[in-house]
Amino acid sequence: MRALVPAEDGIDGAIVANTDLISSIVRGRQETGAALEVGHDAARSAVNSLARLFEARDEALRCHQLLAVTRDALGLDGSDVGCTMGKVSGARRKSRAA
Repeated sequence: MRALVPAEDGIDGAIVANTDLISSIVRGRQETGAALEVGHDAARSAVNSLARLFEARDEALRCHQLLAVTRDALGLDGSDVGCTMGKVSGARRKSRAA
């Protein structure tokens, strides 16, 4: 489970980067005044990639849940294996700049 958290974080990082890419493609077209079809295929490809990243996120979540079942079956404590399920209540809160 300790190895799973970096994988989950990597998927989330890729999702953030992909949404930034999509925004940049659309914003770039708007700022240059180019026709709507300019960059459309690239934007569509980035959107498709984003959908695949969410499929990977679904699978990472499922993997985490299955490992939690294994942890419980072995009688291990979450802290023994780096489990973060239920982490929301203790999640680090980062302040966001306005």
